Amino acid sequence: MKRSTLSLMYLIQGMCNAGIDLNEKLSHLGLKVEAIDPSSIINVHLEQEILNVLCQHFVEYDGLNIGQHYTLAGYGPLLMLLVSSPNIETALQKAVQFCRLTHLGGQLEYSSIKEQIVIEYHPLGFNNEMDRFIAQCEVAGTFKFLENLYQMMQLSFPQICVELPFNEPKSQHDQGEYQKIYGANVRFNSDSARFWLNKDILKVEIPSYDPITFHIYEQKCIKALKRLSEKEKFPSIVQRVRDYLVLQHSNMPTMAETAQVLKIPERTLRHQLQQHQTSYKKIREDIIKHKAVEMIEYKKYSIEMISELLGYSEPSAFNHAFKRWFGQSPRQYLK
Repeated sequence: MKRSTLSLMYLIQGMCNAGIDLNEKLSHLGLKVEAIDPSSIINVHLEQEILNVLCQHFVEYDGLNIGQHYTLAGYGPLLMLLVSSPNIETALQKAVQFCRLTHLGGQLEYSSIKEQIVIEYHPLGFNNEMDRFIAQCEVAGTFKFLENLYQMMQLSFPQICVELPFNEPKSQHDQGEYQKIYGANVRFNSDSARFWLNKDILKVEIPSYDPITFHIYEQKCIKALKRLSEKEKFPSIVQRVRDYLVLQHSNMPTMAETAQVLKIPERTLRHQLQQHQTSYKKIREDIIKHKAVEMIEYKKYSIEMISELLGYSEPSAFNHAFKRWFGQSPRQYLK
C-alpha cells in the first residue's frame, strides 16, 4: 500500500518549527529533510520505519501544536479541484472522496444528520503513544485545512462544533490550548473526531468556481488516486530500491549510499538487481523520467526549476536527457 508523503512532510515541518534537528534522526535512514520530495508517494512500511525514528520522545499532547503547521501547500491538483468547485457541499464531498491524497492516514467520512452535516475522522490506529500523537497531528491538521480552505475561497469560516477522540484535559491551561485552536465548542472523549457544520452553508457558492478547471483537476485526482491503489509489481529488492529513491529529489543518492541504507553490500545489491534484469542506473533513470513528466504536466514549475529539482547542473543537460527519453523537448511535450 502507498500513501502521499504530505503527512510525513507536514510532520517534519512541524517538528522543524519546534526547533528539533531532524537531519540527525533521518541520517540513520539515509535521508535529509531538504532532499525529500514533497510530491512523491511512499510505501507504508517505509513510512512506518521513518515515523518510528521521528516520533521518539513525543507524546499525544505534542501533536496538538505540531498539527497547526499543516497547510494547503503541497496539495497540488486536489487543492485546485476544491477551489474550483461550484459550492461548499461539492468541495467537502470531493475532499472526503480524495482524502487519500491529503495528509490523512486515517479515514474521512461525510454524512448528513437532520440540519447538520458531519465530517468524521477515524484514526488509523490508537494503540500506543505514537498512534495517539499522529492522530492529534492529523485532527488538528484537518481543522487547519478547513480554515485555510475557506480563506483561500474568500469565504468566512463558520462556527464548528468539534468532537475529539482524546481524554479531556485535567488542567485549565491545557483545555485553553484546545479552545485556542478549535474554539469554545470543543468536546472530548468521543470515539472519533467529528466536525459539525450547519447545512445552510452547503449551497454557498465558491467565487473561484470554474467548470473547466474543476473537470481537469478531478481527472488528475482520479489518476493520482489510482496510482496510490496500484499493487506493487516489482520484485522485493527492486521495490525497496524504488521506494527509497522515489522519496528523493535533487541529488539522488549513489548506489553505494543506497546499499548502505538497505543494509546490503553494494556488490550483492548489483547482483540481485541483475538477476531481475535491471540495474540501479535504470531504476534511477525511470524514476527521474516519471518525476519530470509529472512536474511538467502540473505546469507549476519552470523548465529551469524542474532541471534543478531533478539534480541537473543546467537546463540544457535536462533538455538533452528529456529528448533522449521521449523524442521531443520538454516545451514540445507541453504543446
